[in-house]
Amino acid sequence: MTGILYGIGVGPGDPELLTLKAARIISQTPVIAGPIAKPGGESYALNIVSELLRPEQTALKLLFPMVRDTQTRQGHRRAAAQTIAKELEAGRDVAFLTEGDPLLHSTFIYILQHLSPRFPVEIIPGVSSIMAAAAQAQLPLVNADQRLAVIPATFENLAELRQVFFNFDTVVLLKVHRVFDQLLDLLDELGLSEHAVLVERASHAAGRVVEDARSLRGVPVHYLSLLIVCTMRGKRES
Repeated sequence: MTGILYGIGVGPGDPELLTLKAARIISQTPVIAGPIAKPGGESYALNIVSELLRPEQTALKLLFPMVRDTQTRQGHRRAAAQTIAKELEAGRDVAFLTEGDPLLHSTFIYILQHLSPRFPVEIIPGVSSIMAAAAQAQLPLVNADQRLAVIPATFENLAELRQVFFNFDTVVLLKVHRVFDQLLDLLDELGLSEHAVLVERASHAAGRVVEDARSLRGVPVHYLSLLIVCTMRGKRES
C-alpha cells in the first residue's frame, strides 16, 4: 500500500476561506508539502494553514523557481514529484498545498504531470483568487448569458487581447504586474479604463482594491494582483 497524495487548494490568503474538508485532511495528513520560489524562501500556501499544523507533521518546502529557462523549471518540477513519490512509497500520505485552487494556474498541476499514475490522488478544490477578488471588490462577474474570459495578461499580445475585450462581457486578467502600464494604455484606447478594477492580494490582510486603476500608472503592483474589466458589451442588468 502506498500513501495517498492530496492536492489541496488553501484559498487566496485568508485562512478562514479554507474549506472544512481541506482543514480536516491537512490536520490528519503526516506530510505537508508546499511550493517555494527560491531556496530558503517562505511558502505562501504553508503560511495560510500555519495554525493547523502540528509539530509531529513533516513539512516539505519544494522548490519551483520562477526562471525563464525551461529545462531548469522542468528539472525542479521532476525533483519535487520525486520527493513526494518517496514519501508515498513509504506509505505516508502527503498533502500538497497550493494557493487558490489546485487545478487553476497551480504548481500542483506540475506534480500531476511528473508523478507516476500508480499513486492514488485526491484533489480538494479551493477558493480561487478570481472569486475572492470579485467578492472583495463586490463586483459581479457575469450573469445570465454574459460571457467571462480569464487569461494571463502575459500570454496575449496586444492585438489578440484587444479582440478579447470585444468578445467577452467581463475579462479577468491575471499576472498583470509586469505589463500593467501597457494594459492601461490599451484600456484607455478602448475606453474601458473606468471599468477596470485592480485587486491586489485578494482576501489577504494586506490586500487592497483599487477602483481607479489609472491612478497606479507607473507604480509597481504586487505579484499577486489581477485586473477585472467589465467591458459592458452585454447588458449588465441581464
